[in-house]
Amino acid sequence: MPTPDHSALGVEPSVVLATHGPVAFITLNRAEAYNAITADVTRLLRAAMSEIDRSTDVRVIVLRGAGAGFCAGGDLPFFAAQGDALRQTVDRMLDDGGRFLQALRDTDKPVIASVHGAAAGAGLSLVVACDFCIAASDALFVPAYAKLAVSPDMGGTANMVRAIGLRNAMRVFFLEDRLTAAQAERLGIVSRVVDPSTLADETLAVALRLADLPRTAAESTKALLRRATTSALTEQLDAERASFQRCIHGPETQSALRRFGRQ
Repeated sequence: MPTPDHSALGVEPSVVLATHGPVAFITLNRAEAYNAITADVTRLLRAAMSEIDRSTDVRVIVLRGAGAGFCAGGDLPFFAAQGDALRQTVDRMLDDGGRFLQALRDTDKPVIASVHGAAAGAGLSLVVACDFCIAASDALFVPAYAKLAVSPDMGGTANMVRAIGLRNAMRVFFLEDRLTAAQAERLGIVSRVVDPSTLADETLAVALRLADLPRTAAESTKALLRRATTSALTEQLDAERASFQRCIHGPETQSALRRFGRQ
């Protein structure tokens, strides 16, 4: 994959935002700590999405991890060092993390998680917050929460249920110590499993394919699919009608209709 020019969000940032054409890469950049999440990480994730939202050129977002793996979850030594400030620190982290996750959910851009190594705890929650997951065949998906005597955070419960259904979400969080990439694909957590040596190239290829889709149709389709999980059928049909009318009268669809008309 071509190496994009990096625009760091701080000095030696724990999150790096970079672009390659229409693709924005958000990289968890604490390789020495397996990209474990701290207050600084959630703050910079939130800032990265704010910067992306201001861009008219970005069409697709990729979330990935530097170093040996995607994300080890919460940084336990960081939590242990907080002492009496732990409650306040966790509140701040979950506030910034929640705003980042809401921005991921609200964006009209497709979001891809590119996973190698392990996605554990909050790292797994980040994976299911994305629209797609491209995973190396040797990647591992580890719920981890029960072993730490905590419940899931970073949107893990809401997004896991949306991704794979209630019964499978119960299975993942209560019964599974870890899932291989193949197992996660069968459950619907992973969209595509690829050879570890081609993960970066395969991720970029999928991102560019998504970026090349007609913009209005792609954005409308994502919005419709997202709302389908909570909308009544009549409401969804009304939303589909409005979206279809908006698309079919737009320049991209009109151009396609003219091409078909000449055949």
